[in-house]
Amino acid sequence: MGNGSSELDWEEYEAITKYIYEVLGVQYGIKVKGYGRDNWVVGKSGVKHQVDVLTEQSGNKGVQLTAIECKFLKKKVTKDTVMKLRSVMDDADLSAGIIVSKEGFTRDTLTYAEHVGIKLVELRESAKETVNIGVVEFRINSTLTSPNITSVDLGSISITDQREIFGVRCGYCGSIRTPEGREIPLNKYFKAFYDELYRQNKFLKTITVDCATIKGKLVKMYGDREPKIDKVSITGFLSQTDESTTRSFQLVDQVYMIMKEIFEKEGYKLLRSGVIMKDKDNL
Repeated sequence: MGNGSSELDWEEYEAITKYIYEVLGVQYGIKVKGYGRDNWVVGKSGVKHQVDVLTEQSGNKGVQLTAIECKFLKKKVTKDTVMKLRSVMDDADLSAGIIVSKEGFTRDTLTYAEHVGIKLVELRESAKETVNIGVVEFRINSTLTSPNITSVDLGSISITDQREIFGVRCGYCGSIRTPEGREIPLNKYFKAFYDELYRQNKFLKTITVDCATIKGKLVKMYGDREPKIDKVSITGFLSQTDESTTRSFQLVDQVYMIMKEIFEKEGYKLLRSGVIMKDKDNL
C-alpha cells in the first residue's frame, strides 16, 4: 500500500479513504457503492451532487447510504464544509455523512458537526513508525544418523583414543605400508565399516567388521615408530539423534496512515502492506 513517497495527492487520498472504509465496513455489511470525481447522487431537487466516497448498508430500514467527503487541504476544515454536506444529505436522502481531513478541524466545526450528526475523521500520514504485526514460527524436523567407532584392531595394536580415531577417519594420519611399498590409507577401511553399519541399520547395536587381513606396517601415526599389523578390524555402532529446531521471526511493517475518529474515539493504523489495525496510541 503506498509507493513509499510522502507526497500524496488528493486522488491518492480519496483512494486510501475508500480502501479503509471498504475494509472496515466488511464486518458490518457496508459496501462502497462508488467513489471519485464521477460519483454522483441526485437530490429531490433534481440537482446532482458529487460525493467523494459513497457507501451502502442493507438492514431492517432498507438500504442506507453514507456520503464521505475527503478534504486534502493544508488547513483545518471549517464549518462551511459541514453545512454543505448536511445540505446534500437532506436533498439526496442520505442516512449519514463523514468528513475526512488530513489537517483536522476548527473548534466551530467540531461543535457544529456534532450538533448535526456528521462524523469527523482525521486521516494523516505517519512519521517513520514501525509496528510488530506478528511472529512466524518454523519447526524444522531433523534426525541425524551417524556412525560411531569405538576401536580399531590392527593385530599388534588397538586404537581406542577418540582423537586418534578422528584423525584416521578424516584422513589426517594413519596408513598401511605393504611389503611391496604400497601405502593404503586406513580411512579406506572405515568406509567399508560405515557401509555395513548402514546396511544393518540397527541403532546402538555394537558390531565388529573384519575389513581386511593384510601384512604391513602402520605409518604416519606414531612418528618414527612403525608397528607391524596383520589385520584391520573395526568396532562401533550406529546412533540417531534428534536435531530438530524451532526458529521464530518477528514480522515488522511500516505505518503509512493514522486514522482517528473524533467523536467515536476510535483509531486505526494503515500499514504499507494494506493491513489495518486498531490504534490506541493516537486517541
